[in-house]
Amino acid sequence: MNRPYLELPEAAEKVIRTLRVYDDPPYGREVHIALTDGTQISIDLAVETAVHAKHYRGDKGDLEILHEHCEKLLNEAGTQIA
Repeated sequence: MNRPYLELPEAAEKVIRTLRVYDDPPYGREVHIALTDGTQISIDLAVETAVHAKHYRGDKGDLEILHEHCEKLLNEAGTQIA
């Protein structure tokens, strides 16, 4: 399975001084990384409402996933529900 990811090449070969995860209700969490060269990285983990559905066959040993769906929910105005 090919999973999307975020790569930060500017952090390659750097040494982490501290790594902290902060709660930021009601929005989610922030990962804060301080590096020994004095730079910092902040990653916001946003809370989103989404529907994840899987259609699978599980009656013959290992699960066989037939279809997967992931949709972000929208309100009546057509904007994403946070």
